[in-house]
Amino acid sequence: MGNRIPLLLFVLSIFCVTGKANSLPRASVRYGPTENTGTTPHLQEIFLGRCWGFQQLWDVSPEVDCTDLWEKFFGAFSYREPCDQTASSYDPFFQAATLETPMNRTLFWSGTNALAHLYSDEGRRYSTLEDTLPGHVLNGLRWCGSARAPGYNGTVCPQCQNRPFWPEASKFFAQRARGDVFLVLNGTRRDASGNPEDAFKATSIFARSELPSLNKAAVSTIHVWVMHDLGVNQPYSESCGKGSLRQLDQILSHDGFRMICQDDPPFLRHQQCVDAPNSPVCVWSSATSKAPKQTIYNNVLFLILLSIVLYL
Repeated sequence: MGNRIPLLLFVLSIFCVTGKANSLPRASVRYGPTENTGTTPHLQEIFLGRCWGFQQLWDVSPEVDCTDLWEKFFGAFSYREPCDQTASSYDPFFQAATLETPMNRTLFWSGTNALAHLYSDEGRRYSTLEDTLPGHVLNGLRWCGSARAPGYNGTVCPQCQNRPFWPEASKFFAQRARGDVFLVLNGTRRDASGNPEDAFKATSIFARSELPSLNKAAVSTIHVWVMHDLGVNQPYSESCGKGSLRQLDQILSHDGFRMICQDDPPFLRHQQCVDAPNSPVCVWSSATSKAPKQTIYNNVLFLILLSIVLYL
């Protein structure tokens, strides 16, 4: 009996560990701002590492010279005042870094940052701006110039009214879209105070930089996917054919594009449910929702019986 007790404890411990592993949600990696609000420390090293890593991952040919690319980027803002930069300053960088996007794979987003990138799968399914070389090397980083050496401000980057990099990057990205393109919008968007906002905002980068830059000869159809937060009850004020989506349809039609709109397509709704599986919207059927619980009960019963047998 003495030898059976450790075995019993071992079996029960295996069950506990397995049960916890299956019940815990996957941890998500979140990147937040550091106390330093100046240029991101080790900006050059991060830039070069991402640049070479991107090319190795996607087997870019011909190879882009990452050192030359860094010099073009650094030269666009260094040794000048933080807010003293123009869109054209970055043109040499974008001309050297911008690669072709595969046909029917361009994905734009507005108010749906996390969901759009979860679905794009780092360019494996679709390509967002951040999945391209220019967006990848600088996504989530900060930089600003200084008239003094070493040419950048490592302490504080002010909030300049003119911040041309991302609008210019978006323009170059949109210019290379071909075939059908896709746009993910937030139909339950709210501002910092919690007030409802339009899904399609005239002040967004998509409206101001990307949409005007689309090549009408290369793009004909824009698929708009309007996503709504889980737990928000219908009817939605912002959905296909309503609110700002009606305005977007008129703009696209005037510009010669065909718009195909869909509210909460299942393939994106499933992505939302990964992080909120217990939401009523995510319970597809009562049978499937009860099945895992029944399995756990069966496991418990089996282990109890096994424990009794081992203990006797």
